[in-house]
Amino acid sequence: MAVGRAKDGAPRRRHARANREAIVEAAIVALAADPDASMAEVARAAGVVRRTVYAHFPSRQDLLEGIAEEAFAQLMAVSGQEDEASGDPAVALAELTLRIWPVGDRFRLLLSVARKEIGDTRIHHMLEPIRGRLHDIVERGRGDGRFSTYLPVEVLVATAEAVTLGHLEQANRGLITDKGETCAVTGLVLMGLPPEAAHRVVDGLVESRPANSVGDPDSER
Repeated sequence: MAVGRAKDGAPRRRHARANREAIVEAAIVALAADPDASMAEVARAAGVVRRTVYAHFPSRQDLLEGIAEEAFAQLMAVSGQEDEASGDPAVALAELTLRIWPVGDRFRLLLSVARKEIGDTRIHHMLEPIRGRLHDIVERGRGDGRFSTYLPVEVLVATAEAVTLGHLEQANRGLITDKGETCAVTGLVLMGLPPEAAHRVVDGLVESRPANSVGDPDSER
């Protein structure tokens, strides 16, 4: 009997994981369309009964935490990728920005919903892997003279983070519709590059990459 239960356990676990993933995906879409979407609406969007949603996420707070965990996992994956042209810190910074934009764009509902319901501290923790990667790039750029030294590294990193979040909020309002190029250019200008040089770096990256490699969330997963 124990062997039979062990054999049955693996499919059940796979089914449970599939349900959980479907619920998180449905919640991302539902909450993006309506920040006040109910658990019942999320269940309908996921194609499961409400009881199944509550089995995985006993409360709305738990559901938002589940979305935050998914966002954190994707940010960890993005921040761990090697830069294709890491010899130039300006290219490395633009590359990082273009990689994180699809993740930020996909989870930007967290800016309006999760800040109120799971708190700024959780959002701050989610961004830690990107913050560390950015710190390394900025230090390298300052060391070789590519970036300006007009502000301390920590201030530049914090400002770049705030600028990125601000750009995502503008995307929420429909004022930014590109795939991260505006954010990448702004970040380079913040680091001291002239606007024309910043545009050249970003345009060069976009032109050199396949059409689906910048701004496509599926390419980052």
